[in-house]
Amino acid sequence: MKFIFIDISSLRADHLSCYGYKRPTSPAIDKLAEEGVICNNAFSSDATNAGARASIFSGRFGIETGVVTDGLLSDVIRGHTPISLYGLNARCPMLAEYLASNGIKTAAITPFGRQNARWFYTGWQEIYDLHPGVNPLDVDACTINKSALPWISQNAKNDFFLYLTYDNLSGISDAPLTKNEADYLDSLAAHGEPQIPDEQTFQKHHNLHAAFSPKAHRSTSQKAMRQLIHKYNAKIRSIDDCVKEIVSLLEKLEILDDTAIIITSNHGVLLGECGCYGGHINTHYNSSRVPLIIRAPKKIGRGIAFDGLCYSLDISATILDMLGLESPSGYHSLPLADLMENSPQGRNYVVCSHGHYTAQRAIISSDWKLNRTWHNGFWQFSDTELYDIKNDSSEKKNLANVESKHVLNLMKKIHNWTNEFCSDKVDPLAAIACAEPPGFLTYGQELRERVIRGEITPPENYSGRWR
Repeated sequence: MKFIFIDISSLRADHLSCYGYKRPTSPAIDKLAEEGVICNNAFSSDATNAGARASIFSGRFGIETGVVTDGLLSDVIRGHTPISLYGLNARCPMLAEYLASNGIKTAAITPFGRQNARWFYTGWQEIYDLHPGVNPLDVDACTINKSALPWISQNAKNDFFLYLTYDNLSGISDAPLTKNEADYLDSLAAHGEPQIPDEQTFQKHHNLHAAFSPKAHRSTSQKAMRQLIHKYNAKIRSIDDCVKEIVSLLEKLEILDDTAIIITSNHGVLLGECGCYGGHINTHYNSSRVPLIIRAPKKIGRGIAFDGLCYSLDISATILDMLGLESPSGYHSLPLADLMENSPQGRNYVVCSHGHYTAQRAIISSDWKLNRTWHNGFWQFSDTELYDIKNDSSEKKNLANVESKHVLNLMKKIHNWTNEFCSDKVDPLAAIACAEPPGFLTYGQELRERVIRGEITPPENYSGRWR
């Protein structure tokens, strides 16, 4: 069997048409969803670039792997048991090496390993990073496809696992539009203006000094923020064309129905929520929720909308299940087929972490979401927040003071979860909070330089390391 795993960085689920978005941003992806399984409540266990991918390829949570931020030079996958030393009974091998040891050719076409994620190179038979002089986040989907399409053609007769990253959506506030994206911006604009916070809320956001706030973007008008969302949608539409290229080639090679196509993201982005425009700064519902679509009609059916809770890290066990392979004993990834068959609600709850601009962990269970913040960065989150996400997915109304029973119930669950997966180790998110999150420190240096130049005044009542 063949697998093509397309990881679209910073793709927010609710900006795809198949997830209910009113603009036609994703016709090719929509068709994959119609012909396969779409997971409506999939979450990144560790909503950062490196954290999410470490979880997917290890089958374990960031609290176990130690990777809970966007990538540090010191990062390794904690607890990894390489097959070269432990054989096929290794408890915690990486997915690529486990597939390769079972006769599946593995390849990755991505610059991701250069994003302080050297652990990513473990176990692959082939890795292609053909633009080493280019910032990894500037290697877009069209560039990746120039290598991916011929690779697929050359390996069409083999069983393979091919991993691709599309990074067009990273840094959307600064990246210029290509001609194709500019054309889509104009055509999508005909479908009306996107929603952004009202003027009163926007003015409150104006007082923030935090990363991705209006002040940080130097974009001080609502019009500019609407344009940011227009750009985001246009880039999604352009990425969709690259997905269509892959599907068209598989049809031409007559291997489409023998190939599982997987679409997901490392995390979403915020587009006005919390005063964040175009970034991922915490475990907010729209940052942690990710698209998850799998087209494999011969293996897991077609036309299925799964509403149960699941993780993007469940991809690894799902791939192994489609191949008839047992997941390694150390994996906490679960096959989607089992989740769909055994319980319409999927997992009982999901826990999501973020350790880059803030240090925050959240739990989602039965339409309630509890956030625990250990380091605020430059933001204004309460230590404990509770949201009714069924009716308030933007997390506007904190109900922690009036729903104490739900707070206590979720606190117990997150405490038990932490003990289960980190009882005898240092919690890496707590370590990040103590050292201060790396994105917060990097942004603080930039902020300090702007204060020194007199461009902005310093934030009040803050005496952190950035000063």
